[in-house]
Amino acid sequence: MTISMRFGLPGGRGDLDGAGATSTVELARVAETLGYESLWFTDGHLSSVGSRTMRARSSPIPLAAAVAASTSRIRIGFTALHLTLHDPIRLAADLATLDRLSGGRVTLGVGWPIAPYTRAYQGAGPPQVDLPDALDTLVGYWRGRTRAADGAQFRVEPTPAQHPPPPIEVAAHTDESIVWAASRGYGLLLSATQTVASLTACLELYTSHGGKAGDVRVERFCLVAESDAAARERATPIVVRLTRRLAALGSDEHGHQSVGTSDLDPFRFHDETAVIGGPATVARRFAELRDELGVQHVNLRPSFSGTASLALQQSTVRMFAAKVAPMLAQPAVRRVTS
Repeated sequence: MTISMRFGLPGGRGDLDGAGATSTVELARVAETLGYESLWFTDGHLSSVGSRTMRARSSPIPLAAAVAASTSRIRIGFTALHLTLHDPIRLAADLATLDRLSGGRVTLGVGWPIAPYTRAYQGAGPPQVDLPDALDTLVGYWRGRTRAADGAQFRVEPTPAQHPPPPIEVAAHTDESIVWAASRGYGLLLSATQTVASLTACLELYTSHGGKAGDVRVERFCLVAESDAAARERATPIVVRLTRRLAALGSDEHGHQSVGTSDLDPFRFHDETAVIGGPATVARRFAELRDELGVQHVNLRPSFSGTASLALQQSTVRMFAAKVAPMLAQPAVRRVTS
């Protein structure tokens, strides 16, 4: 019996939409029609430009609400909300409202803010607290925890449509955070920049402390073309730009401690980390993640962090749904060169 795989797409940080909320909603409708399981939104109003500058970007929860109102099946997730930068009462109410609006389709991805992102927000938000405390507070409000003020007790409303509360996945970048997620029964989010060896190590640590491989969601940069040769030709300049950017940012800034300098060699990144090729090659690469590591949930990153053109992203999204996904539904994927 073949374990089924489910695939998600980026939603609202400019990866595929390019023109704001209107095209984000259209993307969601197309993704739902093509059979994608989920659409994912990234936290924050700031994003990196070049090596140090920040620019404004869309807020994820309003975009997710627009998607929820315009779709009926596709799940709505966040990769990942930095809870320590949000007011817990407002966030609990906003996410519960979104879950009710969507009919119970929200997945909450959470993560520790990376250093420069946190510094950009210093003085602009609530006092910093640890993620475990912030998450316990938010979930507590969903479960009826009250808040005392002026001698009275107040309850946060509404509560989510999902009972128990929406699934929670942790974007963990350290051994300690992976163990913590497993011990609490939370899912795990693993980055698109991680090598297969790094994914394997994280999965082994997570499952050895009680986590389940089926609760792990892996991101992968992905480009699908008519053949392996065509895919390599189109991907090479994209991978070079992306790896140079990641190398310039450094592990402190992009938050992936498991990525070393040698992992960002463009040729190695192309062949081992990103999933690039014709339909048969791409299907085989994902089947290996499924069969060897037990991965069932994958978030595709066809934008390569904004280095791929919109036309190329759209082509990958449609070709993946039409040609790759059906192969992964078969009992086995033959090793065929496209």
